[in-house]
Amino acid sequence: MTSTTGQTAADVPVKRRRNRAAREREILEAAERIFGERGYQGTSMDDVAAEVGVSKPLIYQYYGSKDGLFLACLARLRTQLLETVADAVMAAHDPEDALYAGFVAWFQFLDDHPQAWSVLIDEGMLSTNPAAGPATAATDEVRAAFIELISTMVRMNLPPGRTADDEEIEIVAQSISGATERLAIWRSRTPTPPTPEKVARTLQNLLWQGLNTLRTT
Repeated sequence: MTSTTGQTAADVPVKRRRNRAAREREILEAAERIFGERGYQGTSMDDVAAEVGVSKPLIYQYYGSKDGLFLACLARLRTQLLETVADAVMAAHDPEDALYAGFVAWFQFLDDHPQAWSVLIDEGMLSTNPAAGPATAATDEVRAAFIELISTMVRMNLPPGRTADDEEIEIVAQSISGATERLAIWRSRTPTPPTPEKVARTLQNLLWQGLNTLRTT
């Protein structure tokens, strides 16, 4: 059936879905900023609702709880971060440049999303409060996914003539993950931090030398 405006009944749900998707994006962007600035414990659903200009019941309708909203923020950041790093690595011309490109993408993403790091490793979620369990687990999953990406990146981009077993790859990936976390924290607390390119080049040079010490084929 067609209305006087020419719109069919089938058009209405599509429009509503599109409007909801845009609204959810606005809510998640606001929540990411507020969680990043105030931490999990310091953020309320009222804060997010006021920032977006919607009712608090609407946010509960979409996400169910503050935990649900935090989990949605984590899922969104995780997807964006992993896709950004993976795309940079895949676009590189050679193994050595792939490591550099991946590191640049990682630090540049955090610069472009200044609250992202706080959300990803919010210490307020590591409390003994049982309600924090799902969000804490999700934070650990983000780390695990990044470590898996690093493992793949290292395995695919070993120096020519070098090999490493799974245990060695895991040791390298865990070390890189720890190093990038500490560097991210350090950069966030430094008034004039080094550029993503400088940090990436230093880390890449250090790692490349280390990879060259692995056994030959």
